[in-house]
Amino acid sequence: MQLSLGWSARLSPHTTSHERHIHQACPSVSWTSSMRPLSSIRTSNDVMRKPLLRKLEARATQTESTEMLLNSTRTNTALTQRSKDYFQGDSRPIILYDGVCNLCNGAVSLMLDLDPEGKHFRLAALQSPAGKTLLQRCGRSPDDISSIVLVEPNYRGHIRSDAILKIAAGLRQPPLPLLALLGFPVPPAIRDAVYDQVANNRYSIFGRTDSCRLTNAGQEHRFVVD
Repeated sequence: MQLSLGWSARLSPHTTSHERHIHQACPSVSWTSSMRPLSSIRTSNDVMRKPLLRKLEARATQTESTEMLLNSTRTNTALTQRSKDYFQGDSRPIILYDGVCNLCNGAVSLMLDLDPEGKHFRLAALQSPAGKTLLQRCGRSPDDISSIVLVEPNYRGHIRSDAILKIAAGLRQPPLPLLALLGFPVPPAIRDAVYDQVANNRYSIFGRTDSCRLTNAGQEHRFVVD
């Protein structure tokens, strides 16, 4: 910007009101022909701003579209899992077990040996997609791995000592049904207290694995994963 002092210039018709105020306050100061009016500077800034605003708006629209697509995919997956009938064509109850617990995995191996043909039960890890969905269908939190769960075809879930006794009776391998028959009369508060002591300390006593056991090689038909 260039200023010339000591003489007054005639104001042009395009002079802004702000510029007129300055001229009235300082009549000895005038703009030379090379000086850019404030209105011109504002117009230039607006022109530079518009492409940037358009880019930001386009980026925001793209981000919003991506989020909507992801949310739609999650919703469709959840609806598919909720509507899936895990007992359609297969009425065997499903046992939900902790897939990283060494004690639970040992019990799963024992069940596979005691029921080699898989006539009585199917299995699913609590941490698997099927396990989480079945927990919700039973009215439990999908992240609750505090107890073994026996899920019946009507989606009724049995937990803690009740689940253990019903599984023992269902395996039909002596002497398990007899032990279950003797265990049922014991008050549930006492049975569950013993179960909770073992379950709450299962990692510290028996340890845990780094990976979750979802199935067994050659016995995939015995497990429910998705």
